[in-house]
Amino acid sequence: MKIKLLTTIIAGVLLAGCGGGNDNSVDGGGGQTPDTHTLQAFDPAIINMIAKYDCGDEKTGTLTSRTAYSGKVTTKDENVIADPSACSFTFTGDENTQDVTNGKSMNGVTYTIPKGLAQKNQLVTASPLTTYLTKKLNGAAFTEAAANEALAELGLDGLVNKGRISNVTELFSNTEAVINALPSDSKDRGTILATTMVLSDTLKSLQGESFEEIATVTKTITASVTAEYPFYPAVGKDAPTDELIYLDVKDTATKVKENPEADVTLPKSKPAVKVPEDTKPVPPPTGGTGGTGGSGDGGSGGGNGN
Repeated sequence: MKIKLLTTIIAGVLLAGCGGGNDNSVDGGGGQTPDTHTLQAFDPAIINMIAKYDCGDEKTGTLTSRTAYSGKVTTKDENVIADPSACSFTFTGDENTQDVTNGKSMNGVTYTIPKGLAQKNQLVTASPLTTYLTKKLNGAAFTEAAANEALAELGLDGLVNKGRISNVTELFSNTEAVINALPSDSKDRGTILATTMVLSDTLKSLQGESFEEIATVTKTITASVTAEYPFYPAVGKDAPTDELIYLDVKDTATKVKENPEADVTLPKSKPAVKVPEDTKPVPPPTGGTGGTGGSGDGGSGGGNGN
């Protein structure tokens, strides 16, 4: 019995030492280790986005998994984990891509992460905010000063000035955590979620336009959204209700761009229908080319991206 017990203990120690029980290679929850890096597509969480990276010196590739239900994908690609700050990232959506909180199609949506935002052992987010900032930076690396300017241009600087958001870099790099730290009945939360929704649709509709034009259109439409839905995506003027909706303002963005002086007419809202939590990401259409070590990408986790 003693020999059996000793053998069992040794086996357990060896298993732990070899990473037994560690889910980092297929991560839906955002765990980081020195030999992995986790990224997230968020507006809120988006499933089935395809992620590509450019780490300079011809170190480019496509991660071999799409984003999971949590919006996250973890890679072991050596090009990325060697120095994430040297990398920029591009996430694209196709007919399989959806916002998991409401079922909105994200087909044709592109989110980017500027070089310098990703850091070792830290989650990094691709979102409408990082995409706008990338456009503003025009090839330059991330700085907190540029991030602050971007928030001011989008009308979100009041949240920083009033102390609602204390860490601007974290808002860009871990957007979900910052939003979730705000009370669910907070208009500040509604403002951020409305702004990112409008910004996402505006970026898609006004591709090729300047970041100044995109910011102007986004602020104009967001003002109408928050007037109608101050707790967006919840319905309710004085307090949020249990009724959740979403809007598609791509056509609205085009109309505001063409006639900025006209009153904004919002489209009819649609009921939010969550993607089932057991939904798994599908393989990228090319199978992925993760580069050296790219086979370690994972995206099958089922964490809730709300």
